[in-house]
Amino acid sequence: MKDATIDTCFVSMLLEGAQRQGLECDQLLLRNGISRLALDKPGTQVSLRSFAAFAIEVMKLLDDECLGLTSQKQPLGSFNMMCRASISARNIHRSLRRSAKFWNLFKNAYHHQVQVEDETVSYILQPLSGKEPINNYMAEAILSSVHRFHCWLGGQFIPLDAVQFVHTEPSYSDQYRPLFYGAPVSYQGEDSRICFPRRHLELEIVQTPETLDTYLKGTNLSLLYQPKNYRVIGDQVRQWLERHIKQGNYRATLKEAASHFQMSQQVLHRRLQAEDLSFKEIKMQTRRDIAIGLIFENKVKIEEIATRVGFSEPSAFIRAFKAWTGYTPLAYRQNHR
Repeated sequence: MKDATIDTCFVSMLLEGAQRQGLECDQLLLRNGISRLALDKPGTQVSLRSFAAFAIEVMKLLDDECLGLTSQKQPLGSFNMMCRASISARNIHRSLRRSAKFWNLFKNAYHHQVQVEDETVSYILQPLSGKEPINNYMAEAILSSVHRFHCWLGGQFIPLDAVQFVHTEPSYSDQYRPLFYGAPVSYQGEDSRICFPRRHLELEIVQTPETLDTYLKGTNLSLLYQPKNYRVIGDQVRQWLERHIKQGNYRATLKEAASHFQMSQQVLHRRLQAEDLSFKEIKMQTRRDIAIGLIFENKVKIEEIATRVGFSEPSAFIRAFKAWTGYTPLAYRQNHR
C-alpha cells in the first residue's frame, strides 16, 4: 500500500537503541520526516517509508542490523547473507532450518529453532541468558521477517495459527493484528514463536538468485508491507476501498463491497468481525493513511487533501485528522518535515 503508515510505538523502540549508543536522535528523526513530538502521542502514525529510512540510517550509523538493541552488534550484510544461504534450499522446511542455523552462528540475543510437532510447525526464539534485547522490538521484527520472507520464498501466503511472546502484553498489542495477520497472540511464554500448519513445509522455493537481488534492494520496505497474495478479507477490503477513494468514490458502502467480493453483506460483516474489524473502521483507516501520504506532498493544499479523501468541508477534515493523529494537518506537515 503506497500510503501505508506505522504506529510511532515502533519508532520509540528503535530510538531506545539509538540513544543507548549515543546517537544524536533529534536530528536523526527530523532527517527522516519524524517529529519527536509525535512520539509522545499514543496512536500517532508515521509513514512506513519514513520509518524504514530511519531504521536504515540507524543501522548504518551503528554498523548494526540489530539497531543497538542487543548486547552485541549484528554486522551489516548479515540478513543479506542469510537470504543467499536460504535461496538454494529445496523447500520451506529446509530454508527455515538454514535460517535458524545461520543466525545461531552469532549467538546474539536468541537461540533459533525449528520445531515440528504433529501438524504444527514452530519457529522459536529462545532468549539467551544475559543477552536479552532491551525491548520487545527484536522478537517482533525477527518473527515477522521470518514469516514474510518465507511467504516470498514460496510465492504464497502462509497463514499463521498462533504467535507467542516471552514479554507481557504491551500497551500497543493492537498493532500485532496487522503485523501477524490477525493470528491469536499470547504472552509470558517460555519462548517467542510463530506457528503455522505443517503442510506448508513442503512448499517449494520459487524464487531465484536473480529475484533475490531485486528483493534485497527493497528489503526494509518489503518486510513491512503485506505480501501481495495475502488473502485475509480485511486486507482485500482495504485495497478495494483505497482504489475507490482515490478514484473519487468516497461513499463506497458495505453493500457495494459485498457485491464486489460476491457475498452477502451479512457474510462480509461476519468475516470482518472474525478479524476484529468493521467496514467503518477500515474505511476510516484508509482515508487516514491516504491523507497522511498527501500531507507529505507539500505542494498539495490542505483543502485539496480534504476533498480527495471525501470531506466536503476542510474544517470537518481538520477535526477528523486531529482525532486520527493528535495534530492538525498543517501542524503534522510542519512537525514531520
